[in-house]
Amino acid sequence: MPIGVNLTVHYMPEIEILLFLLPKVGVALLVGTLVGIEREYRGKLAGIKTNALICAASALFTAVSLLMSDYGSSTPVHSADVTRIVAQIVSGIGFIGAGAIFKSSSKVQGLTTAAVIWTVSALGILVGFGIFLSTIIITIGLITFLSLIAFLEKKFFKSRSSRSGDSSHSGPGTLD
Repeated sequence: MPIGVNLTVHYMPEIEILLFLLPKVGVALLVGTLVGIEREYRGKLAGIKTNALICAASALFTAVSLLMSDYGSSTPVHSADVTRIVAQIVSGIGFIGAGAIFKSSSKVQGLTTAAVIWTVSALGILVGFGIFLSTIIITIGLITFLSLIAFLEKKFFKSRSSRSGDSSHSGPGTLD
């Protein structure tokens, strides 16, 4: 090791870490809860708790990756690639979404639930990076879109939901 190299490592006080994480987790819980309310209202399996926790966990992992990039650094330059954790979130959520997809007889159910799970995770990643306003606006747009499409499906595709005893629009805990 060369003489004269400064190996000073700075650490953030835990209160600063808490103040960094709490707003992100709070906004993520709010965003996930709003999407979850829409899904719960429609009687889908992935409801309030699932969407809120997926969004909060994605935000937390993302925020922690930002902390880790600075936490052990001896310089103000980021010492770690924060996108690596984000890439792992995307992969992991893909597995959760795949678990929501079921094939029964001749139809596949749960594709929309899987897509919503993936989208809520993306919203959590945005929150984890501190992008609050855009996330809230996108969340409102997502809820509006899901509600509008559900209305249009009921109005124009009634035969689809009544075909072969399909109950995907009638009761709680359905797959979509």
